Amino acid sequence: MKKILFLLTLLSFTFVYSQCFIEGNSQIKAGESEIYTIKNNTAQCADCHQWSSFGGNVSLEGDVKQHTIKVKGNAGGKTILSLEMLSDKGILRCSKNIDVVNPVSQENHSLTSACDVSLDSFREVKVSDGVVSFVPAKSESGVKYEWTAEYENGDKKASSEPTAQFGYSSGNGIKILMLRVTSSKCMRNFTKTYDANYWRFY
Repeated sequence: MKKILFLLTLLSFTFVYSQCFIEGNSQIKAGESEIYTIKNNTAQCADCHQWSSFGGNVSLEGDVKQHTIKVKGNAGGKTILSLEMLSDKGILRCSKNIDVVNPVSQENHSLTSACDVSLDSFREVKVSDGVVSFVPAKSESGVKYEWTAEYENGDKKASSEPTAQFGYSSGNGIKILMLRVTSSKCMRNFTKTYDANYWRFY
């Protein structure tokens, strides 16, 4: 019993919940990797670190006990990258939110030899809880926008606005988002898929 009390007392002094900071990109494209490192590394030894992740859409590559780690995006969604480090002040813990983004696939249909649609992608912008806006990377004039959101339950919603807004929930997120941009010379289709976890943590 005395040994247990001693151990608990020791742990209460050793486990220090201090701020630490993970450096690295807050967004990863699915299929690509990023390097993350601990800022102001004060670890007692070279392998006094422990990296882990929550979310299931990334994989950790390399030695998880070193001060840097390579993270590969596997599927779109939110991931929390965390680190525990044994320092001279005890155990420090920190985490970083990472957004894994699926690349936007493109399909062009030119009616003439030159396509006048320069748009190449779009991004998500959170409007409020349960509402997301999809914003084209470039503003195009004289074109027609056709957005289609397909949900996990099979429902579909459409918008013809340059910037579309769609509702979502953690239990029924957007599975596929399609955009068709049509000009007088060509038509360009964009498709982006989302993992169910993406909207649970959005």
